[in-house]
Amino acid sequence: MTLPRMRCALALLLACLTGTVWACDLGYPALQSEALALLRKQYPTERFEPGATSDTIQAGAATLGLQNLRGRLCTMVPGTSAAQRQTDMLAYFETSIALNRNADQKRPTTWAAARTRVHLQFMPSSYLKPFEGKRVLVTRAFAPEVELAVVLDQPGGYVYVREEDRVRWGIAEKSLYETALKNVDQQHKSIRLQGGGSKPDLFLASETKDGYDAVRVLVPWIRQEAAKVLGDPFLAAIPNRDFLIMWGAGNSPQFQASARENVRNDFHAQPYALSPAVLKVWTDGRIEVQR
Repeated sequence: MTLPRMRCALALLLACLTGTVWACDLGYPALQSEALALLRKQYPTERFEPGATSDTIQAGAATLGLQNLRGRLCTMVPGTSAAQRQTDMLAYFETSIALNRNADQKRPTTWAAARTRVHLQFMPSSYLKPFEGKRVLVTRAFAPEVELAVVLDQPGGYVYVREEDRVRWGIAEKSLYETALKNVDQQHKSIRLQGGGSKPDLFLASETKDGYDAVRVLVPWIRQEAAKVLGDPFLAAIPNRDFLIMWGAGNSPQFQASARENVRNDFHAQPYALSPAVLKVWTDGRIEVQR
């Protein structure tokens, strides 16, 4: 496989497959400052502060993410007026604030009501900083700067499962995680791995953008199917929440170098960033971070 063809194959991380590369220089610190000024003007009686990371805003107890907003602004037609930009930003925040206000009212109070809605999802460890070491959300460490969390899937978005939710439901943490993983698999049966390349440079990926692509590295049949094509163990990366890329440990040195470079680029460019690390994955469930 020639280098140009190999790079096009790896553009599964970039434009050749996803079409999601952003030619956008809008940084999160600048967007956060702009959004805070707009929100404070629109809602003068409410409190808005910078979030734990530059891609979030804290609205009381709720965290408003800026990732989707950045995506919208980056795809605006050049020359869009400042007034239209503000209108679009306010519409985005009005929806986000409404969802957060209704979140607690929609939380199930029993395990019977919650068990079909819980899903696993990766999240940045930085999201836990506001809690100052207190166990508020149900999470466990997965990789450097990445946590494995449990969320409640609901129309229009999701909310993180809190430790107080788990206690109220009377469900053990082990059972909660097991059920949440099964739901990621069983409630998304239409998932198909995308693949490409030619020997020895084969790869597979999941990019449905349903919020659970990266965490599918934990689904047993995903690992088994990947191992059939790529070998056991194989390599994988989760540069952002909505992307999982897997390739063979025996792929060519050129492929390995380009894969790692594109993973790093994806981590820095795409919304819901997770990690630039490369993982070694076995079918039996073992996962190690490659140094």
